[in-house]
This record gives sequence, structure tokens and C-alpha cells, in this order.
Amino acid sequence: MKINNQKSYKMLTKFRRVFLLVLLTFSTTMICLGQNQKITISGNNKTLLNIFGEIEKQSGLSISYNQTKLDVNRKIGQNFDKQNLSSVMADILKGTDFTYRIEGNYIIITSAATSSKNESKKISGIVLDETGQPIIGANVIVKGSTNGVISDLNGSFTLEVPLGSRLQISYIGYQTKEITVDGNKTNLTVQLNEDSQALDEVVVVGYGTEKKVNVIGSIAQINGEKLQNRSSPMLSNALTGQMSGVTVIQRSGRPGQGGGEIRVRGVGSFGGEDNKSDALVLIDGIPGSLNDINTEDVESISVLKDASTAAIYGSRAANGVILVTTKTGKEGKISVSYNGYAGFNTATELPEFIDTWQYATLYNEATGREVYTASEIQKLKDGSDPDHYSNSRYLDEVFSRKGFQTGHDLTLNGGNAQNKYMVSFGYMRQNGLVEKNDYSRYNARVNLINEIIPRLKLTTRLSGVYGERNEPPGPGTDGTDNMMKIIEFALRHPGIWPSVLSDGTFGVGRDLNGTPPGWIKSSSFYTNPKFSVNANIRLDYTPINDLKVSAIGAYTYTNGEERTYRSTMKLADDLSVSPSMLTHKMTKTIYKTFQATADYNKTINKHSFGVLAGYSWEQQDYTDLQGSRDKFPGNDLPYLNAGSPDNQKSSGGGNAWAIQSIFGRVKYNFDERYLIESTLRYDGSSRFPKNQKYGFFPSIAGGWRISEENFMKDHESLDWISNLKLKVSWGRLGNQNIGNYPYQSVYELGQNFPFGESFSQGAAIKTATDPTIKWEETETIDGGFESIFWNGLLSFNASYFYRKTYDILYKPSGSVSSILGLEISEMNTGKLKNQGWEFEIGHRNKIGEVSYNVNANLTVIKNKLLTLGVGNVEQLNGMVGNGSNLFIGQPIQMYYGYLTDGVFLDQADIDAWYDQSKVTPKPQPGDIRYKDISGPNGVPDGVIDPNYDRVPLGSRIPKFTFGLNLGAEYKGFDISVLIQGVAGVKGLLENYAGYAFRQNGNVQVWQAEGRFDPANPTRYPAYPRLEELSNTIGPNIQTSDFWILDASYIRLKNIQLGYSLPKKLMQAAKLGGLRIYVQAENPLTWNKYRKGWDPEINTGGQYYPILATYTFGVNFNF
Repeated sequence: MKINNQKSYKMLTKFRRVFLLVLLTFSTTMICLGQNQKITISGNNKTLLNIFGEIEKQSGLSISYNQTKLDVNRKIGQNFDKQNLSSVMADILKGTDFTYRIEGNYIIITSAATSSKNESKKISGIVLDETGQPIIGANVIVKGSTNGVISDLNGSFTLEVPLGSRLQISYIGYQTKEITVDGNKTNLTVQLNEDSQALDEVVVVGYGTEKKVNVIGSIAQINGEKLQNRSSPMLSNALTGQMSGVTVIQRSGRPGQGGGEIRVRGVGSFGGEDNKSDALVLIDGIPGSLNDINTEDVESISVLKDASTAAIYGSRAANGVILVTTKTGKEGKISVSYNGYAGFNTATELPEFIDTWQYATLYNEATGREVYTASEIQKLKDGSDPDHYSNSRYLDEVFSRKGFQTGHDLTLNGGNAQNKYMVSFGYMRQNGLVEKNDYSRYNARVNLINEIIPRLKLTTRLSGVYGERNEPPGPGTDGTDNMMKIIEFALRHPGIWPSVLSDGTFGVGRDLNGTPPGWIKSSSFYTNPKFSVNANIRLDYTPINDLKVSAIGAYTYTNGEERTYRSTMKLADDLSVSPSMLTHKMTKTIYKTFQATADYNKTINKHSFGVLAGYSWEQQDYTDLQGSRDKFPGNDLPYLNAGSPDNQKSSGGGNAWAIQSIFGRVKYNFDERYLIESTLRYDGSSRFPKNQKYGFFPSIAGGWRISEENFMKDHESLDWISNLKLKVSWGRLGNQNIGNYPYQSVYELGQNFPFGESFSQGAAIKTATDPTIKWEETETIDGGFESIFWNGLLSFNASYFYRKTYDILYKPSGSVSSILGLEISEMNTGKLKNQGWEFEIGHRNKIGEVSYNVNANLTVIKNKLLTLGVGNVEQLNGMVGNGSNLFIGQPIQMYYGYLTDGVFLDQADIDAWYDQSKVTPKPQPGDIRYKDISGPNGVPDGVIDPNYDRVPLGSRIPKFTFGLNLGAEYKGFDISVLIQGVAGVKGLLENYAGYAFRQNGNVQVWQAEGRFDPANPTRYPAYPRLEELSNTIGPNIQTSDFWILDASYIRLKNIQLGYSLPKKLMQAAKLGGLRIYVQAENPLTWNKYRKGWDPEINTGGQYYPILATYTFGVNFNF
């Protein structure tokens, strides 16, 4: 559907002009204010040092001077009342031998004699860490200038420095040190101390950065260092257990499709598309896919969890916002770094099946008749006739290999004060457990920062990713058109029929169309290449010291392709599988955006305030085209033009959406003690009806840093409290993940209408739509505290959150009679809440040569459905909901079924039990006993009735999520351990994954060993009596607590052991550093789930195991 017409384009152009005019007016006003700013100081015999402090506060400039030569204790008795800065500086330096100059954000005071002679001195030195080891790549710069170098492989540096200036030495993770150059020393030894204090940590927020101690909202941030060297191909999985309030559940290990499902502070919606509860992912400010990013390119990831931080993104922030910042160039000579690893992957768990002769024996037991004769069972057991009576294990043959996995990343970094660059290349390949199944990805990125002229900076980010996923579908037969179906059949079918006969031909299988392992050997293929490029250009202009005006433009082009060829295949006994078929689909997505912001920040005395104003426009266009043909002359030409035109099909379509927004933020703090911030965003989306297109999303937050109060600072007994902050916030967020234009009535072609004695094709409306739908909205309240003790040795944070989502778009089909004759579309009719607690604790220390850190997080979430609105249907048992998985007062994604009390032991037990004939018409010993919960009068009535006796059995949403990070270093050795888990969560294995003999399906070992045995009956067996199950829901496989499983687990998510070669050895080899490491991803899991199944798997048969990965790697740089 086209959303851009001439009228809307003119309105958009007019709006942009007006907005840019407002920005220009705003910028001009700020410039004038800066130029006319005056300095007011009451002397009263203040020292020169005090005067300098007042000037710095009022002007926002830093003053640099030689402490050994300038008498800063000299008293100044003069008052200054709204005088220009230049006049104040001239007066306070009058009568001295010093003069000043302003460079950038600095006032540099130098000796007049030195200044006139332009004296300078060549200074040499070495930069060391606390252990005396040289620091390579430390920044050494003359404060207030662009004159600087970085330390070399020996930690040494040489620099021409003006006398009286100050050297600033800094390195990531260490406290910055400043030294005055006085001419007496020309050879310096500088020792940097590790920065264990977290007060100066900066976090990424919406449209900017901010000191962490001044952030009032709830933000979780992880640095790229914690993600480096991880062998997880999908970045989403690397976040598991790392941050409080962020739950990552991996439902599959399928290469290229195994990304984690990320939920921020619970599941915020229901109904509609699968991505309705997904967080908004922004990569350098532009929407993108978290799993397309090369982990080595990541500088940091921030998760905005509450409204005060996320509301500035308005209509897409209801489920949280994930901000990914990629690395940029660093000042200094070019550095090259490489990371590479190789290893293999295997399944964390695989189900174990019984031998085929046991299957035949138990099948006879289940059916009560001799389906397999004794001689046939003996042939299966002794293998005397393998071409007809095999003991194959299809699932093991399908998951036949340990998948090879490797990754290689090369990064170039460097630049000077005016121009910086970062260039990276990445390659990753992951072979799956299934033959012909693999995923490969190529990443390239160029990030440039160029200072075009002073105060004008251009940031250019260019990136590209090419990924290709390959899988083996089945040959040209029904039911096996993708790899997941092959796995399902391998799970379902017993291996009585061999895959390959003794003469090399493929076995015919149970249904005379082959076997799952044989299908993989066919010429069939599925390939899914995807190519995406992104250009992101940002222009920052700083007309005055406190104002930055920015313009951002971005363009993303994504081209996808899917080719599924299902070949012919010859089988034994002159049978074949046909016809061959090819389906070819092409997709194209174009995203473009323009954003503009003006950000003004000012500090006057102890008052700091900031104002951000911005405009954003985004548009995305999607098109697809698909064609198919069959009956190809052979399997060597899998191209559409080679197929028969007799049954050719084609289809195509497209959609587009746009969103236009204005937003702003106002913040203020007094002495970094009292903090307040408010944001707003006004969004207009094309996805909603004309009178509902716009939504307003505000927030407000306040904070109090108690640790900055005098009553805390003045007590030496409280010096151990480095930071203590209370915070509270409120806000409203939106959700537009509803699909495209669900309010529109659409005619569907292909309907047949009678005209006389014939039928004619026509079009009809099949769905009743609601033309008044609007945004889903989430209101959030957040409160908590943050604390740091003993200068960073210990930290502890706690937060409480309450999120209420209303006007949820849901199809209330259960409350609409089928006599209507139409399907029901979404309407705003649901309410939901998530509330809970987040806790974080951290400790880091160094004892002798051992440094270590411990970080833990815990999240407690309670999810509850408040109403379905018009979808509320009162059930006979008094519960209100849709009758299946949504009920008021219960969590969503819920299991609803019976409570049980073991199985029947004998006929007497059946006779003494409640009447459950409505569920089990003819109960037998070994059948499940269902409990009587209620009846028509609200009390147990002795009858098991699905209308009265089903109850909530738990939810797939974890109530508890936790993570534990451990790390240590000693003499070049390092180890890191990540443990994570969930609790208070349920799972279900059904159909072929959970039930024996389901449509003649296979039997797992735990089912056979734990089945009810009439000869030795037990009340609580692991499995009820064996029976032949059809494709209907029989009495013993009703949803009940007999089948609902505890899916809680504790997992060793990652363990990594590394060794860095000594720096002296590296210096001799002309390398900056070399580290070798081994690591394991998902090596161990502790749980109470079914044997052979990972607790994150909920399936009926179509699944791909979670993968454990073991790799060896190397990092080096020079």
C-alpha cells in the first residue's frame, strides 16, 4: 500500500521547514546568550584559586596553569559584577608575569616571558601500571591542545611540550593523571592506578550519553569487553544472564535462526504477531537486528527499561529499548587487532530411544494384539535381516555430526585529534548437527570521525552484512518441505526400516517415500542468502560551548532470497519420490530516516541543566515476489525456467509504513545532588486510522544523591559510602507492533459466487475490522536506589517496577458468535500488568597479584492479565477469559488443565474414584486419575468435568531470572565464568516429543522404563499405561500437571580460560599483546526436565537442539 501521496509529501516538507526554522532560531538564541554571558564574583579576599573555581563554574571552561609558579593563594579583593570574561581574567592577572589564552574549552595560563619566547621542552617518559608493567597505547596529551602521542610497546613516549603546560595521561580502565611541565624534569615515570571507582562511568541514553551517577531512570549497560571472544553466533544469546530485568530465552539452536527471545521486565502484550513484545533495537541510533552485528564491533549495549529513559522513543518503547553503540576510532597510531577461534558444537541434550525390537514388543503390549510376531521381533533383535528389520536410530542419524564452528575478526583503529577511523572485517561459520545445514556470515564496518573545521564534526558509519543459511528439505513429497519436518519425522518414526540397504539403495521407509536420514541425502536444498547495507551519517555542530546541533540521515537496504528445491529421489523396489519442485522468493526492504536534534547543556555555579529538542522521520518499504514450478527434467538444473509451466504459480505483494515524531528532554541537577528529568515524544504513525494516528508519550523522574549531602560528607565514619542515590520515575509508552493497517477492510479474491447454474470468481470481505483502533499504551512506575561502597569495592542496586499495559490489540473471537460469518480483527480491549523487583550486586578487588570480580543479578517478575475487555467470557467454573490460555488474574502464556493424582491401579480403584467418564469414557488400570475440583454449585460434585475441573497449571514466563559473573586474573592467566538460570517457569513436551506411540510414533527410554506395569502397579509412574494414540487428544494426554514440567534450570552459560604472554616477550616480537584461550558455551545444565531434553525447549516434535560449543582461540594486536 502506498502511503506517500502528493498532499502528504507537501505537508511533510512544510513540517520539516518549520522545524528547521525553529532549530535555527533556537541555535541563534543560544549563541547570543553565550556571547553575552557575564561573570559575577564577590571578592571579599578570596584566593586566586577560589576565583578560578568560580570562573570555571560560570563559564564552563577549565583553567590550566603551572601550580609551582603561579601563586594561587594570593588574595583578590576586587568584586566583579557582570563583567566580560576577558576583563575578569585581565584584572586578576594584573601585576603578575602571567598571561592567558583560550583554546577550545580551556583557559591556559602561562608565563608572559615563556609565552613571548614560545619556550618548549622535549619530555620523555614511560607509563606503567600498578605492577610496574608498561602500558601500551596510553594517551599522553598537552591539556587543552591537540598536541599528543601514545605510548609505544615499551610504554615509552617523547613529546615536545611548552613549559608551564600540563600533561594529561590516560588509559581505559585507569585513573587519568595530570603532570605540570616545569623544565626541571625531562624524564618522567608515570604510574597509573586502576580505576575501581564507578562514579565517572558514562552510560548511553536516548540521543546522548550521561554520567551514570546522574542517571535517574533504570538502565542496564554491558561493555563490549564482556562480549568479546564469545563463540555465540547470535549476539542476543550472549546477553543471557548479563543484566537484571532482561530475560533471554533461547528456544532453538538452529544455525542462523537460533537467536534468543529478549523480554525486558516481562512480557508486555499478547495476541497478534510474534514480535509484539519485542524490544526496540537501535544500532547507533538506527533500527536494526541484534543478531546481524559482529560482537567484536560492539562498544556497549544499553537497555532502557523504564519510561523515564525509554519514553523519548515513544510509540515503540513499551517493551524496552536496546541501544547498541559500535566502536569508533581512537587517537594514536594505527593499531591492528585480530581475534580468531575454531571448535565444534554438539547438542546439550538429545532424547534416547529404545531399540526397535523393544518397540515391537511394547507396541504389541500397547495394542493388546500381536502386530509383530515373535520371529519378526527376533530378526529386529539379532540383525539377521537388516534390509527388512533394522535397528536404525533416525534421530541420531539426522543429528549425525559435531558441527564445526569458526570465527575471525580483524580490526584497524587509529587517527589523530581531527580524524579517527575504525575499520573491521568479520567472518563466522557455523555448521549444524544436520548434514547440509550451515550458516555463514560476513561483516564489514567503517566508522569515521572527521573534524571538518573547529566545532563541526562529521561521523560516518558504513556497514554491510551478508549471511547465508543452508538446510536440507525433503524430496518432492508431502510433509517434508523443510528441515524441521525431517527432524520431526526422525523423532516420530521408529527405525524399523533402514535408511540405506545393503546394496546401497535408499530404503522405502514406513510410508513408501523414504526415511528421514535418506531424505537428507537427496539433491534437495534450501538456501537463504541475505544482504544488507547501512549508511549512517551524523553532522554535529557546536556553535557555542554548550550547544550541539545535530542532523542524522540513514539508509538501509536489505535484499533477501529463499530457494527451496525438492528433488526427485530413487528408492529401493523401483519406487521413487516425485515430482520435483522449486519455489523461489525474493524480498526487498528499504528503510530511511532523517533526524535532527539540538542539545543545550549549561552549568552555572552548582546548577546544571540541559534541554534537548528533536525531530524524526522514518519510512520503511517492503516488497516480495515468489514463483514456483514443478516436474523438472532432472536435479541438475534447479532454476525456474527449467520446470514445467503446467502448474506454475506466482505471487507477490508489499507494504509500507512511516512514522513522524517530535521529542524533547529537559533535565536539571543541583550540585549533582538533586536530579530531575522529563521527556516527551509526539508520534504519528501511518498504521493507525486518520483520527488515531498520533500519540503523546511523556515521562518524569527525580533522584536524590544522599551521599552528596553535607551530613554524609562531614562524618568520617560514613566515608565508606561513595555513592547513594534514591530514584523514582513515571511515564507512558506506546506499542505499534500490530502489523500494517489492521483497521482497513480488505477484499480477498478467490471467493466463488453462484450465478444460475455456474460459479464465478469474485471478492469478499472476510474480516470485520475496527476502524477506531489506536496505540497500545504502557504506564510505568519505577523506584529504587543505587549504591557504591569503598570506592567501588562493592556496589548494590535495587529497583521496583510496575508496568500496566492497556488498550491491548486483541482478537476477541471467543466472545463473538460464529453466526456473524466473519473473522474478527484486532481491537483495543485488553489490559495486562508486570510488576517486580531487580537486584544487582558487584564486588571487585585486588589482593597481591590476584585481581577478581563478582557480579550477580536477580529479577523477580509477576505477570497478570487484568482484562480481555469484550473478549471476557465467564467460564462455568467462574474463571473469566478465553477458555484456553488467557484468564483474568493469571499470567499469560499459561497452561490450563487438570490436576492429577497418579494412575488407577486396578478396577477397584477405578470404581472407588470420581466419575471421570466425561474425560475418560472407559478407564483402565494405568489411566491417569483426574481430581475433582469443583462443580455446578462451586464445590466438588464427584464428577470430572472439563467445564469445572480445569485450573491454571503455570506459565512459560519465568518468575525468577538470575545471573552470576565471576572473573579473576593472575600473572597473565585469566578466567571468566557466567552462570545463569530461571525458576518459577513451566514447560511442555507433547505429541511426538512427549507421548509414546503417538500416530505409531517412537518410544523414548524414559517412557518405556517408567511406564505403568500391570504386573507391578505403582500409583505414581513416570508414564501411564502404553496405548496406541491417534491424532486426537485422548484421555491420558489431556493437558494436566502430569505432563506440565518444571522448566527451571541453572546453566553454566560460558566459561573461558586464557593466558596472555608476558609483555617483554611481546615487545621483542613487535606485538602489542598475544592471548590464547579456550572456552565452552552451554557445557553444563542442572534441571528437572525430561531426560534428553533441554529445559528451554517446548515442542511437539519440530525442534532443533540447543547447542553446546567448545572452541580454542587467539587474540593479538600490534
